[in-house]
Amino acid sequence: MHRFFVDPEILQGSRVILPTAQAHQIRNVLRLRVGSAILVLDNSGAEYEVVLRQVDKQQVVGEAVAKRPSPNEPTVHLTLYQALMKRDKFEWVLQKGTEIGVSCFVPLVTQRSLVQDVDIKANKQARWHKIITEAAEQSRRGCLPELHPPQTLVQALAAHPPQPGLIAWEDEDALTLRKALAGGERPSHISLFIGPEGGFAAEEVEAAQAVGIQSITLGKRILRAETAALVASALVLHELDII
Repeated sequence: MHRFFVDPEILQGSRVILPTAQAHQIRNVLRLRVGSAILVLDNSGAEYEVVLRQVDKQQVVGEAVAKRPSPNEPTVHLTLYQALMKRDKFEWVLQKGTEIGVSCFVPLVTQRSLVQDVDIKANKQARWHKIITEAAEQSRRGCLPELHPPQTLVQALAAHPPQPGLIAWEDEDALTLRKALAGGERPSHISLFIGPEGGFAAEEVEAAQAVGIQSITLGKRILRAETAALVASALVLHELDII
């Protein structure tokens, strides 16, 4: 069934009036008809099976006939702190990271980031949110990943919560991701820091280590920033959760 994230307010009763954008997609793109079933999600981790009762130019209306927990969310909350890159590469990380199971994205400005401004236009933030939403619907996620406003690495480290953290660094040659996660109690939350095209500066890694974040190697080969983000995210979830 096709999946749609909506405002929780429209799911207060059994009658569901689909918002304009979703109604257009149902009516004109997917060409669903009365009697078709869809899944509607309120971003709480629940999914509602909705049977369409009205599909016309005026509106699309359905009836919620079942509610159940979404089974597709990771049991480990992974926050990806991703240094800003060229637009297409960063958006690709948002899309594929959502598919993999990232729970939260924090865009970073670092010493070597091509983008050095934490202030972004509202339309760019809206575009990022749209990319995440569409990827979450396509990959059958039960919740939308959080998307934080861009911040500097200094700000991110100062506000880093008391949870395990990893920072990928090309000059680390001893501690692998698997070794960093081996043993001890399985964490419920974990952070992953990935640098820009030029990588992290040594002093940035030292600052991360000073707040308890471990530097890790992703292997002998140097990966592009967008590749490192997805490989490392997938490996973290593979070690700690079924992706």
